[in-house]
Amino acid sequence: MSKIFTAAAKEILLLGRDRAGLIILFLMPAILVVVITLVQKNVMDLTGQTKTKMVFLNLDDGDLGHALQVQLSTGNLAIIVWNKDSGKKTADLQAAVQGGAYQVGIVLPEGSSAGFQAQARQRVRKGGDDGGQIQKNLSRTAVQLFFDPAIMAGLRSGITAQLQMALQAISVQTEIRLLEETLNNAMARLKISREFSPLPASGLADMLAQPLLTIEEGGNTGSRKEEYNPVQQNVPSWALFGMFFTAIPIAGSILQERKSGIWTRLTSMPVSPLVLFTGKILAYIGVCLCQFLLIGLIGSLLFPYLGLPSFTVGTNPAGTGIVVLSASLAACGYGMVLGMACATYEQASTIGATTVVAAAAIGGVMVPVYAMPRIMQNISIISPLNWGLTAFHDLLMREASLADISDDLGRLLIFFLFTMIISWKLSKNRL
Repeated sequence: MSKIFTAAAKEILLLGRDRAGLIILFLMPAILVVVITLVQKNVMDLTGQTKTKMVFLNLDDGDLGHALQVQLSTGNLAIIVWNKDSGKKTADLQAAVQGGAYQVGIVLPEGSSAGFQAQARQRVRKGGDDGGQIQKNLSRTAVQLFFDPAIMAGLRSGITAQLQMALQAISVQTEIRLLEETLNNAMARLKISREFSPLPASGLADMLAQPLLTIEEGGNTGSRKEEYNPVQQNVPSWALFGMFFTAIPIAGSILQERKSGIWTRLTSMPVSPLVLFTGKILAYIGVCLCQFLLIGLIGSLLFPYLGLPSFTVGTNPAGTGIVVLSASLAACGYGMVLGMACATYEQASTIGATTVVAAAAIGGVMVPVYAMPRIMQNISIISPLNWGLTAFHDLLMREASLADISDDLGRLLIFFLFTMIISWKLSKNRL
């Protein structure tokens, strides 16, 4: 055991001298996690996953504007109301939206309520659109809609559909009330008692406002919000990315010892190569743990000041530590293989960087696996970073237990054992 700690102390001493390498190992994932998380947060804003700023200018004196505002407020919109008394005009709203102050702008023209009520009464009275005449009248009281030119097409289509649904709902409610009013007036003229009325006592509009089917979102077993959180996605993702990049300095350390002859002298002593490997692994596990701690502190302390949610380790911090340790072992094992299999540092650094980036890309670090093509989703299972990331997500976002992630932990540990066996075999050939 003392030999292992001595080998680990040697590695820590060498690491301390390579300050440039340590800065890269810690600074690179720290910068990436901040930049990528802020970019994803901005994409969420643009695609409607957060509230879209909408300015509403009501130039009408009737009830249509209030009804439209109520309907739109049920959606994912932050509505800023401009009343006509404020002196703002359509041109002001259009300029504000075009300039990017708001993503969407709606103008309700003057006289819209009166025209809307007249058209609704005509439709109820005629029982149709009277050969298209009502539809022609609608164009004179159309709601004006403006979009920020920088808004995404998907969000534009979604808001347009939401506005159309709101207008349709208002139209149906108005026509139902008018139809009920017409029926009550007809019964009064014919002196038919209310007890023989086919309408419910609460009114037809109130009855139809109650849906026969409702939506109940399942799976919410706790108080945590079940929604996508870019912080909980990116902190473990880029921490894993940085941890696996330690494979390059591990390989470089081994290659330097092999090239200088130190490896031959060490193995000629009563020291097993496994002891030397274990010392290196202990030292670099410490580096990996510090990397995760740094990224976690950035997510917990810095992100709230940047307008992002704070990173939390969930309800199972011990499980999170086990995942970090398993991923660290897998990363160290890969570095051992690189150091023993490659002939030069240039080969190790090129192969190591390429394979880690590729494993991160197909493993879901850069793009979530569910957003990939089907063939890429099938390939992602071969990436060790995917195993670690899936385990992190299960713990941090799905509140899983250790038993639930045992398969991913098992893959990481088997990968570590496999790489260590290969490294040990290769070390025999290097003697």
